[in-house]
Amino acid sequence: MGNTDRQKEIVDAALSLISGKGIQELTMKRLAEAVGVSEPAIYRHFASKSEILAAVVDDVAASRSASLGEAHSSGLGPEETLVSFFRSHALLFMRRPALTAVLFSEDVFRSDPALMSRVGAIMEDTLATIRAEIAKGKRLGRFRGELDEVNGAFMLAGGFRLLVSTWQLGNETFNLPERTDAYVRSALMLIEK
Repeated sequence: MGNTDRQKEIVDAALSLISGKGIQELTMKRLAEAVGVSEPAIYRHFASKSEILAAVVDDVAASRSASLGEAHSSGLGPEETLVSFFRSHALLFMRRPALTAVLFSEDVFRSDPALMSRVGAIMEDTLATIRAEIAKGKRLGRFRGELDEVNGAFMLAGGFRLLVSTWQLGNETFNLPERTDAYVRSALMLIEK
């Protein structure tokens, strides 16, 4: 289901507030003030803060799927598909840094099973994508045959998450897409034949 223009405006305002004050400070009152509407007006578009955060998560999922589709349709090999996949995430986080606060805040989701399930599905889909590219690389003889796809996917995703967290905590002082490319290419050297 696509969001209306007003819903997109609310989601963007939520991300802006999260970026400036942190996810803990996102309230419906502050959100209404940021959008320039009354609090009840926000509730006409979203039933709760959790529903707004779910829209953010769904937006990330859609962006991820689009970037993966581009990589696959371009006919890249598994190495370049993985570089492209992670780079697209880095570009997304650079454009919208508050997404990292939403996606990497497990404590926020613990009290909301539906939201936790959505984020869990994105994480699992991401890991499955990485595992599939690793398996493809093994089949093509480009990656080491003894490499376990599950652990390889955790290694790549976990390192990327640490890189993004370092970028975020360091006030975004380095070029995340460039550093991501360097990280993924270095990690691939460990698994290539």
